Amino acid sequence: MRRELKIEDPWVYFSWVLIIIFGLLQLLRSVILPQFMDIYYHLQVAWGFVRSGGYSGWDFWEYAPFGRPHIYPPFFHIILALLMKLGFSAIFLAKLFESAAPVLFLIAIWYFIKKNYSAQLAFFVVLAFSSAFAFFISLSNHVPAALALIFGLFSFNELFKNRCLRATILLALCFYTHIGVSWFFLLAFIFYGLTDKGLRLQALKAVFFALAAAAPLLIKQLQALPLLQAAGLDMQEKFLCQIKLIEYPLSILGVFFALKLSGRYRFFVSLFASSLVFLSYPYRFFSAEGYLPVIFLSALAIQAIWNKLKACAPLTRRLSCGLLIIFFLFVSPTLSLNKPGPSGKISYELKWMDSAFCGMLFAKGSTIWLPREYASAVEAIRNNSSDKEIIYSNLNIVGPILGSLAQRATANALLPEIGPARTVPVLEAAGIIVLTRDLDEAAVKGLSAKYGWVKTGENKIFQVFKNPAAKYTVMVNKPAVSFPMIILIFILAAGLFWAPELAGKFKRKT
Repeated sequence: MRRELKIEDPWVYFSWVLIIIFGLLQLLRSVILPQFMDIYYHLQVAWGFVRSGGYSGWDFWEYAPFGRPHIYPPFFHIILALLMKLGFSAIFLAKLFESAAPVLFLIAIWYFIKKNYSAQLAFFVVLAFSSAFAFFISLSNHVPAALALIFGLFSFNELFKNRCLRATILLALCFYTHIGVSWFFLLAFIFYGLTDKGLRLQALKAVFFALAAAAPLLIKQLQALPLLQAAGLDMQEKFLCQIKLIEYPLSILGVFFALKLSGRYRFFVSLFASSLVFLSYPYRFFSAEGYLPVIFLSALAIQAIWNKLKACAPLTRRLSCGLLIIFFLFVSPTLSLNKPGPSGKISYELKWMDSAFCGMLFAKGSTIWLPREYASAVEAIRNNSSDKEIIYSNLNIVGPILGSLAQRATANALLPEIGPARTVPVLEAAGIIVLTRDLDEAAVKGLSAKYGWVKTGENKIFQVFKNPAAKYTVMVNKPAVSFPMIILIFILAAGLFWAPELAGKFKRKT
């Protein structure tokens, strides 16, 4: 029997056309990936977990040989480490996750809105997502944050179904994936619980038990607070804000419609209120994780405007729809702000075509992926050192990048929020020295002669030297939680997550 076409089906088809185009463009974009430095940090952490044999609460792979406390939530690094143990290369994993994160997130928000609201609103959410290049880029750059956003949304999906246990597990998983996003959703649960009497108790129970489940990690993070350094909290990225000139007014209008519709639509307002947690970090608030409620609210406003056009002639509606899609896919004006440093002045730039689609079509954005130069430097490092030796670069970012690719600990550190437990002169720590070619050649030759460095490789960017003066090797810490125990925890959590559904199916059969 032929299935009749549902009224909402065209919105599903339109959504999937956009999602598939997004996926194809991202696949083409993978040539320039990995595009950001964050993924190298995550790969370096994952390699540290592999060396340790599980989750390590001590960062021995950076600021080597003595390292520093490690407080970053471990879920993404555990996944990377397990994939590394299966034989996947670091660069493959970097390309895979930077490519997949935005597409998976887009599918997740479409599914969440379709299931809990309507296929029409889900289409407008996909359209609103398509207009924000900065947000799209942030998902590719901040993979753990993108995963935590997905977990947070699905925790609300379970809450809406009155499944407190599942909501709790997913909310707790946010804490083990990303620090900021976890508090973002925790506050959203509280705010939403205050507005929905029917789900208030369930929301507050999920908050309490998620905090209890995340307590071991939260205690460790609190213990590390006195070790935070100001240098790590005032990075240039903090002030790179992309303010959308159309979407923000639309989102304010969306707040009005959400309050008018009430019910589950209050979720969007709760999410917007909780996004204020990112205000101390303007980039995150305007351009990254804090932008999510703007997508939902602006989509809600677009839907309301579209439904107002029902009274118009069919041709007028089609023309309006076409112009709307073209505008969000290609135009999307943005006010771009930048502040070079604490003492620098804020600069402004108006970008007229700053949509995610335009960004992908024209391959916007620079990349730090230099395949030939990295490959030859990594080969020189691997061929002339053991995995116990430490590397160092005069350019701080290069140490962790090459360390993650060559699978070596580094005396450098990519994220400086927490300083080293103990400082050691570089020449005593690093058995491999990587210098950039822009240094004074005479000075490099002088150092090489003075300390007996042996050049083992060079290319147009890097020079790699063996340092016989090194006195230290990497000090690998024992795991706080071994991989077998981690896998057991995963199995138990999955069992708890699926147990109610399996029990329900068993009851229906009997």
